[in-house]
Amino acid sequence: MMSSEMLQMMKNKLNQQKVTALVTITFHPEPSYLGKMLLVCEDGSSYYEQSEMEFFEISIKEWCQHLIQKRKSKTITIQINNLDVEFFVEVVPPPPHLIIAGAGHVGKALVQMSSMLGYYITIVDDRPEFARQDILPLANEVICESYIEFFQKCTITANTWIVLLTRGHQFDVFSLQELLKRTETPAYIGMIGSRRRIAGVFEELREEFPDNIFDHIYTPVGLDLGAETPSEIAVSILAEMLMVKNNKSGHSLSTQIRRLAKLGFRGG
Repeated sequence: MMSSEMLQMMKNKLNQQKVTALVTITFHPEPSYLGKMLLVCEDGSSYYEQSEMEFFEISIKEWCQHLIQKRKSKTITIQINNLDVEFFVEVVPPPPHLIIAGAGHVGKALVQMSSMLGYYITIVDDRPEFARQDILPLANEVICESYIEFFQKCTITANTWIVLLTRGHQFDVFSLQELLKRTETPAYIGMIGSRRRIAGVFEELREEFPDNIFDHIYTPVGLDLGAETPSEIAVSILAEMLMVKNNKSGHSLSTQIRRLAKLGFRGG
């Protein structure tokens, strides 16, 4: 059974967007070894509580790194001191990291709803009265800082999802400019705004950045659901993020069946 200390270590690594591998001995000629665990992280660190696990760590670590790179869990058998030892290596990826710029009404609604989908949520706002943990209890991190300074140095990976919902369009644009200067590419950048304003922004940005850099930018943000309230807008944003994550069309699931129904299902 995993100890509370090992569980906390794994949570810390996952919150740092590090993939971990939980290793459990599932077969050993000596029964006392069964169920013993160690933790291996993609950054090369490891954690175990029984001193004898150091010996197993040396033998299994390279296998763990291989499986971490493939994002694949597997049962493996290694011969150690002429004994067959079986390990189950469970690869645990970090949760998707959602960064929300702007803690206004839509930002708050997005925090609430994205927490139900398992995101690690960071919300940033440059206003101290808005960037407060007590009014954003479901966020994992609440940061009060200039948007430009935050996006110049925040960690961005292919598992990062960013939504720009600041109090003014100019702050969204400044944030977007800083993000486009970064060498890392997030999974998604969504920016709120009217089509007219966004068209003008893109014309300016195209003078500074290549066209292909805009491929992962979604603006106006969200699917066309007719959303009006902050909660409805948050739903449309998360629906679009799921569409991108799962590489789906975003169309209604009933479209095909309704078409076939009109044909009496003869065309199916």
